[in-house]
Amino acid sequence: MRWESAIGVLGGYGAVGAAVVRRLVAAGAGPVLVAGRDAARAEDLARRARAAGAPVGALRADLDDPDSLDAFAARCRLVVNCAGPSYRVLDTVARAALRAGADYVDAAGDDPVAARLRDVGEEHAGRVDGRVLVLSAGALPGLSGLIPRALVARAENPVRLDAHLGGVAPLTPAAAGDVLLGHGPEHGIPSAAWRGGGVRERVLPPLRDITLDAFPRPVGAFPFLSTEAVRLAGATGLEEVNWYTVFGGERLAEELALTRALEGTDTAPLVAAAAEDVARLGAWYGQEFRLWEGSVEGPHSRTAVLRAEDSYELSAFLAGVTALRVLDGSVPPGVSRAAEVLDPEATVRALAADRCAELVLS
Repeated sequence: MRWESAIGVLGGYGAVGAAVVRRLVAAGAGPVLVAGRDAARAEDLARRARAAGAPVGALRADLDDPDSLDAFAARCRLVVNCAGPSYRVLDTVARAALRAGADYVDAAGDDPVAARLRDVGEEHAGRVDGRVLVLSAGALPGLSGLIPRALVARAENPVRLDAHLGGVAPLTPAAAGDVLLGHGPEHGIPSAAWRGGGVRERVLPPLRDITLDAFPRPVGAFPFLSTEAVRLAGATGLEEVNWYTVFGGERLAEELALTRALEGTDTAPLVAAAAEDVARLGAWYGQEFRLWEGSVEGPHSRTAVLRAEDSYELSAFLAGVTALRVLDGSVPPGVSRAAEVLDPEATVRALAADRCAELVLS
């Protein structure tokens, strides 16, 4: 088979990428080209897919080898980036896709990537015009900005949203890198909240041993107003947004705080700490959104509860859906984020029907 005009999945044998490949194949999209630094792993996945009758090929492509990235992107009409960590990838893969005239979906990527792609557009408008580039097509950011949009759309007079997102999960080295470095001002502000049309700092304290429907046991929640939460607040007109990161276990939270305090860059202790939490508590992930209508005081009126065993499968779900919507022409050209261009209601219905998670909006 000639691997031209393929859907290329970079990092296609990883925790997210392999699930994206499965979803694209199941949807009848293809041919699919699996790429990554480890050519043997890419070929192994492709060979198993071909044995089942799926049109899947493999190619070596390395972030540190621009020629290999260009050779990969040249075979693709759409590049889905599942390689990480995002702080290292940044816009490297997106630029390769643009050079090849391909569309682009990033399972991660947020403000730092969007800013760099805006610079590309200003410098070389022709490279961006007509191309679709969708960022933040994962569980967080991504579903974390899309599910509350569906909840708000169902409300009469939404005024306040509380969000709790996290759990206990194994960390790949790439994911650990994003956890470690995803806390600067380009990502969000600790202890801040949205109040009356703007960000207010030093508003919220951490919460200890709270019980929420999205999580099987009491959890700790640490306020962190992400840039995604700020965009959501501005787009929906909410008066108040309180946004929390949830740690279901203690070891990862402890190790993360220590590593940041020492300004460390080694992700191995975080991977080990997450593994300890999983060994003791099992793996589970959740997102819970509580919405107030009419008044920010009193009990909330609506809730969205997402429960899953595997956050990587959630990211693959949204990356896969986003890729399919790009392929069918549903996403307009330009740089956007999945939560802002996908249909919230249609996406939450699809997620609720998917075996990767349990989602209830009430």
